[in-house]
This record gives sequence, structure tokens and C-alpha cells, in this order.
Amino acid sequence: MAVKCGDIIKFMNEMFPEYLAEDFDNVGLLVGDRNSEVKKILIALDCIDDVVDEAIERSADMIITHHPMIFKPLKKINLDTNLGKRVIKLIKNDISLYSAHTNLDIAKGGTNDILCDILGLKNIALLHETGSESLKKIVVYVPLNHAKEVREAMCKAGAGFIGNYSDCTFSAEGIGTFTPRENTNPYIGSYNKTEEVKEIRLESVCLAKDVKKVIAEMEKVHPYEEVAYDIFNLENKHKPYGLGRIGDLEEEISFYDFADKVKGLLGLSNIRVIGDFNKKVKKVALCTGSGFEFFSDAVSQKADCYITADIKFHDAQRILETNVCVIDATHYASENIFAKRLKEVLLDKFPDTDIVVSEVDGQTFKVV
Repeated sequence: MAVKCGDIIKFMNEMFPEYLAEDFDNVGLLVGDRNSEVKKILIALDCIDDVVDEAIERSADMIITHHPMIFKPLKKINLDTNLGKRVIKLIKNDISLYSAHTNLDIAKGGTNDILCDILGLKNIALLHETGSESLKKIVVYVPLNHAKEVREAMCKAGAGFIGNYSDCTFSAEGIGTFTPRENTNPYIGSYNKTEEVKEIRLESVCLAKDVKKVIAEMEKVHPYEEVAYDIFNLENKHKPYGLGRIGDLEEEISFYDFADKVKGLLGLSNIRVIGDFNKKVKKVALCTGSGFEFFSDAVSQKADCYITADIKFHDAQRILETNVCVIDATHYASENIFAKRLKEVLLDKFPDTDIVVSEVDGQTFKVV
């Protein structure tokens, strides 16, 4: 069965929901047709000219990047600008372009979690919270003999998760009444006769994003022609999410040795560092890409070392006033780690699709 661009997008949105993206961001399908067939995907950090040419040469139908090629609204698309040329070249060659940016940074299994995994961090926690997923309560009324089937359908669709517990529901018995009117086909009862039925009031919670799916699966197995249910907003805070992570190394190590280890793990020939080489490092905070804005979170959570990128001179002066060492792992190296991991994830879901990682070296800084 042919895989469509829309199939890839749907899966990406399940793994790295677009609603997690920061307000300034521009994620999703930037160029292309959701209905186009995808036989080959090229994964890259950026959709630069060399990557577009590579996609054409390797006969890719779709490019997935971390950084969006289009950030601001375009007023013109023509050959007068490099961006315009790139967009037109993608369209002419029937190549779709999809980007997952801050949603990929924030989501579980995204860039920050990948870096934690590479470094072998334990006891991982969120560094900077940006929001939390809202909860809804769904209440549905079910005849006694269908309660188990409806409960299982709702939980299978995503309802009933509270912390590390699943299948969480509450039920109470009561009497439901209804009168079938003209043009009805009741499961129980007769036309124009008021019926009393023993029912279960079944309650469960679910993420707001899953409400439609839970309702749809519930209605498939519910016996009533017209299903009575209520949806309530909940104030409970659930699943906070955000940028950056903090965790512990297996063993304490000197800052010099740790920086050297990070350099090797990220395939860098050199690395910029700030702080005392002799300081012992155990608790490590990190934020892939440009993350100095979360340095104060690393300080307040008593990190020994913070890994990010794009540190400026005056920011480095502020860092020296603290007891936290910092590694500037470069924007490219700290985020390009997503490509190989995403390839594995996509191949597991779409095993018949050819998925390749870009061979273009997008590292902008060279050392002489």
C-alpha cells in the first residue's frame, strides 16, 4: 500500500504534536501536497540549497527538517530571492517539505531526550516548563450489559490515564428514562412509550486532544441510537511539558573530562567551554540549540554543567559569575542528532519506505 505524505504527517503529529510548538514557530507541511505518494524521505536539520539538490539527486519525494525553511509570512515567491528559488525548485520536483521544530524539542523522544540518551543521563526531569496538556472528563450513560465494552473502547482510545495508572474510570448505577418519538429506531423501548432503563454513569478523564477519538470509539460500541454524554473541562494539571532537561551522570567526572567526552560523542573536533576545568560534574542540564535563556533554570536547579549553543561574550561573563560550567556544543551538532533517531522511528512505522539521512555537512562554523 502506497504511503501518502499525509500518512507521514499524521504519524509525526502523533509523535511530536504540532500544538506543542512555541507561538513564534512555524511547523508542519511548509511545501507540498498531503495526497502525494512518498517512496523516499530525506531527513536533514535545515532545508538549504545543498539539501534540496541532494533530495533531487537521491530521488526523494519528501524532506523532513528540524528547522523551518519558512519562518515569516512570504509576500512573494519568485526567483529574485534564494528562498523563492528553493520553494520553486521543491515544487517543480514534486518534493514536499515538512518541519518539526520546537515541538520536536519539547516532545518526549525529541532532541533534548536524544541528547540525554547519548550522554547517558539518569533521573531526567524537565528543565523549563512551557505548558501542560489540558484534561477533559467524559461522562456517558450506558445500559448495564454494555458497560464493560464501552469502558474498554474508551480506555483503548486514550481515556483513563492518571499518572502512571491506566484504565481509570468511575461508574455508578441509576435509572435512565426516555421516550422514543417519530423517526427513531430505539435499541430499547417502543414508540411513544416512556421507558425506564437501568444504566451505568461511566466517567473517565482524557487529554483534550484525544476527546474526539475517545467519543468516536465509544459511539462505535454503544448500543443507543442517540448516545447521551457530557464533556467537562478540568483544572487538574497534567503532563507538564517544556524545553530542556536535567539529569545525573552515572559517575562524577571533572569538567575537562566531561567536555572532552561531549566533544567526542557529538563528533566535534573542538568545543567551546566556560568554567573551571577541575570542577566535578554530576548533575547536567541541557537545551539543544540556542538555550541560554534557560541558564537561570540550570542555576536554580543546582546543575554542575549546562550544555547548549550560541553563547555570546557577555552571556559568558554572566556564566563566570556563577558556579555552573557551560559547554557550547554548537547549534548544529546539538540538534542534528535527531536525524538518525527519527530515521529509526519512521522505518519502524513505515518499513517499506526508503528513508535516508542527509549527507550534507550543515555545520556553518569552521576552525582553522
